[in-house]
Amino acid sequence: MKKIFAVVLTGLAFLVTTAYTVQAIINWKINNDTSQVKFVMQGHGQELIGEFKGVKGDILFDANDLANSSFKCDIEVATINTGNDKRNGHLQAASWFDAIAFPTINFTSTKITATADGYEATGMLTAKSISKEISIPFTFTGEASSGTFKGSFKIKRTDFGIGKADAEVGDDVTIQLDIPVTK
Repeated sequence: MKKIFAVVLTGLAFLVTTAYTVQAIINWKINNDTSQVKFVMQGHGQELIGEFKGVKGDILFDANDLANSSFKCDIEVATINTGNDKRNGHLQAASWFDAIAFPTINFTSTKITATADGYEATGMLTAKSISKEISIPFTFTGEASSGTFKGSFKIKRTDFGIGKADAEVGDDVTIQLDIPVTK
């Protein structure tokens, strides 16, 4: 009888712990109006800067439960803004992002880990139906009901079929994230 009681107590403790863990993960809502995904690259002898708006997705994040935390975010390609309407149209064309055929860029995490400077999300970045595993170092600062995810990473645009390699436009692109969220 004592063994059965011990097994039942152990099972209940597991269920309570599991239920608590599931409830502890915070579902953060992205503030679409103020979220920014900026990019910086070299082109035509100068630094080219632009940004995307329209970040959408699901962010489940708890610094105390990284194993169950995850990111699944999309960026609308049509929101690209370089401050030059002609350039924006050129970048949305088939030879670059092909916004009509591929309207979103997606990142889905597979693992989130703690680092000395914050965190790192490893996952698949997909643009123009090409997926590559990347790691995004990021920080999270927050209060009880709001916070901000910030990160910066580099990619090679031609790895995703965005434009062609040429001497006029650099291949390395730095992506800077600033994603305000609320519970």
